[in-house]
Amino acid sequence: MTDHSRAIQELTAEYDALKKRIHELEAMEVDRKQDEESLRRSKEKYRLLYSSMRDGFVYLDMDGTFMECNPAFEEMIGYKLQELKNLTFTDITPEKWQAYDEEAVRRLRQTGDSEAGQKEFRRKNGVIFPVEIRATLLRDDDGKPSGFGAIVRDITERMQAEVALRKSEERYRLIAENTADTIAIFDLNLKPTYISHSILNLRGYTVREAMKQTWNEILTPDSLERATKMFADQMALESSGTADPARSTYLELEENCKDGSTIWVEHAASFLRDSNLKPTGILTVTRNITARKLAEMELQKTLERLRKSIAVTIQVMVSAIEVRDPYTAGHQMRVADLARSIATEMGLNKDKIEGIRMAGSIHDIGKLAIPSEILAKPTKLTDLEFSLIKEHSQSGYEMLKNVESPWPLAEILYQHHERMNGSGYPRKLKGEEIIIEARIIAVADVVEAMASHRPYRPGLGLDAALEEIEKNKGIAYDNDVVDACLRLFREKGYQLT
Repeated sequence: MTDHSRAIQELTAEYDALKKRIHELEAMEVDRKQDEESLRRSKEKYRLLYSSMRDGFVYLDMDGTFMECNPAFEEMIGYKLQELKNLTFTDITPEKWQAYDEEAVRRLRQTGDSEAGQKEFRRKNGVIFPVEIRATLLRDDDGKPSGFGAIVRDITERMQAEVALRKSEERYRLIAENTADTIAIFDLNLKPTYISHSILNLRGYTVREAMKQTWNEILTPDSLERATKMFADQMALESSGTADPARSTYLELEENCKDGSTIWVEHAASFLRDSNLKPTGILTVTRNITARKLAEMELQKTLERLRKSIAVTIQVMVSAIEVRDPYTAGHQMRVADLARSIATEMGLNKDKIEGIRMAGSIHDIGKLAIPSEILAKPTKLTDLEFSLIKEHSQSGYEMLKNVESPWPLAEILYQHHERMNGSGYPRKLKGEEIIIEARIIAVADVVEAMASHRPYRPGLGLDAALEEIEKNKGIAYDNDVVDACLRLFREKGYQLT
């Protein structure tokens, strides 16, 4: 190889090496730029976090002098950073907390980290406020302590809320402990978790004794059965997802007392709920209603005596009618039975049904004022005679209007010939102006009258009677009453006897 060729090869090798080095430097430059970009992004993230965090952040040197803080801490304490750099941690701490801080710093130097603690700071304007603080010992690249970093949270609102809550709890405790009613809380297994002291006045048991009692011991058997059913119904309603979460239920129960007696109480119960409105317990307010219950029982006895007295009076009236006009007496008793059956079919309460039966049995008592020759006349009545017949509603009302009764007997007799469209007599009442008892007797009266024999004509038959009330349903006669009457005859086999 010539010297010239060797020189070319050496130059080529040097060129290749130089080119390789250039590539390496270019790669290093790319990595450096990537590292710088990564560092820039990290710094930006840190800056954003540091600037926007709601809690305060401070950096102190080992002497407790402020070196750095974020805007949140400036706003919290009232000083700007440049002002803080002329202060130490002690300068913003009330004197009563300085011993606490010294101990906290001592532990921090030992462990490098501290538990979150509560203390107080003093703002620039002198106002002292509570904070929650957590500090960390910072170290330099050689691992030597270089300062302290701390996260500071202003807990003024939280402390105020806690104070308000304690005051509220105290107020409610005073109400619960001093009210005449007994307040209790149960879990969903019906175990008591709280009972107010008024239980002693209610049933003679102390709170400790009452907390140990089972419901079998508290309630009489009948009341226990009703309370168990109510609780089961409420839990089923709760499971349905359709129940009103704010609802309350009321139940009258008989409870056992320590001295062996029993009392009547009214329980008002409602569910306690969590933030998702799920039941967590049951709150009850119990009131002694024994006096009221005894008064109600006495009133019920009085009403029973009155009912019996009315029944005897009515039986005397029926007997008087029967002596004078056996036909009218039989008609009234059949109307009374049909009216009672219609009222039962309509689902009316027992007391109202009994009143309808009573009224039905004397609904034509006003005919006692009509001459018997007109009542028993075998031929068609004249207009004058019929006008006298029509007065029996008014006459019946006059006979009974001053009679004390649990039912509106006089008004029923007064209205039983009124019609829904106002075509009846004697007052031309319409629709809801006519009480339901009179509407029922009106239909029973028409059916019985048309189906039965009259002195002046033979019976028209049951089919004709039912056709009459069906044809005039909603016009002369009440819709619901007619429907109930038709069901009795056509579906349930009722017969006039």
